[in-house]
Amino acid sequence: MKQTATADVLKVISRSTFDLQIVLDTLTESAAQLCDADMAAITRQKGDAYYYVTSYGFPPALLDQYLKNVPHMPGRGSVVGRTVVEGKSIHVPDVLADPEYAHVEVQQRAGFRTALAVPLVREGNPIGVIALARRTVRPFTQKQIELVATFADQAVIAIENVRLFDEVQARTRDLSESLQQQTATADVLKVISRSTFDLQTVLNTLVESAARLCEADMACILRPQGSYFQFAANYRLPQAFVHLATTTPIAGGRGTLAGRVLAEGRTVHIPDVLADPEWTFHEAQRISGFRSGLGVPLIREGTAIGVIVLWRSRVRPFTEKQIELVTTFADQAVIAIENVRLFDEIQDKSRELAEASQHKSQFLANMSHELRTPLNAILGYTELILDSIYGEMPEKARTADIW
Repeated sequence: MKQTATADVLKVISRSTFDLQIVLDTLTESAAQLCDADMAAITRQKGDAYYYVTSYGFPPALLDQYLKNVPHMPGRGSVVGRTVVEGKSIHVPDVLADPEYAHVEVQQRAGFRTALAVPLVREGNPIGVIALARRTVRPFTQKQIELVATFADQAVIAIENVRLFDEVQARTRDLSESLQQQTATADVLKVISRSTFDLQTVLNTLVESAARLCEADMACILRPQGSYFQFAANYRLPQAFVHLATTTPIAGGRGTLAGRVLAEGRTVHIPDVLADPEWTFHEAQRISGFRSGLGVPLIREGTAIGVIVLWRSRVRPFTEKQIELVTTFADQAVIAIENVRLFDEIQDKSRELAEASQHKSQFLANMSHELRTPLNAILGYTELILDSIYGEMPEKARTADIW
């Protein structure tokens, strides 16, 4: 009968491979029923302590008020703690007769007397404990202890399967996200390369792409002008906010996200502006409704020349990868701004050189004109002298090599 029941349990587990809570609930209830226990529970390690993750047969008030929040620490004062310390099954026929048992409050509230705890061991370390208890002094049999040990092994397998599955899923999501970001970044760079000297198009593309890839509801690029910020580009910002920012420039300082980025010269991430003690730009928040914000500086030669800002309408912090992506876009914005600045400088220099060349040509033309008249007069007088208009020239002067 117990073999059949165990087989049924394993069927349930196999159908719920990646729903760990169902697996642990099934194991706990089945262990209690098959071993004639009045109550059972599974604890799992979290840091240095062990917390209940599933239970069966405990009074609801005890679960809600105590067991769910109180940790089991390794030690000999409780059955669970002793199991963790020794790394093996612990069987206490009567906890009230055990000189080391000190978990009195739980015992009094639950009313158990006989207790059994079996460790969930992975790679030699206890990652949890499955515990059973009876309200009367009635020790568990060796076969029952072996059955609970089997269930403990199944719990470890289930936990490990879910852990590995979650790792694969997380890795798959990371790779998919990275591929998506790389593809999108490449597309952005193509747009930028086609609009090298159209700065507004470049900044608009960067802001929209950053918002879309980072799941932001609003985004903008702000550039400092004196002690204030002005919009260089924006994406889905409410018109009222745009009007506010246009008519009342955003002063720098720690009371705004962009101001704080400029003051610190580094990326600033605010999980919730309403919970931020330094936030003072309340009118902007009221108009836009943003909660989570990310600001990344546009750095050129160690100086912030602008800020790219992303906002979410609900409290949902940005991930490290999203922050890295926005930092990449900020670098692209700096390159675009610098390219246009250098291009404008070259254009200005070219115009100055063209004007200088024109002035030079005009100067030479004027000087040529001014010099031509006296030279022509000299040549004319020379011809008259050679023609003896002013009298005969000496032969020596006539034949001299004057050139």
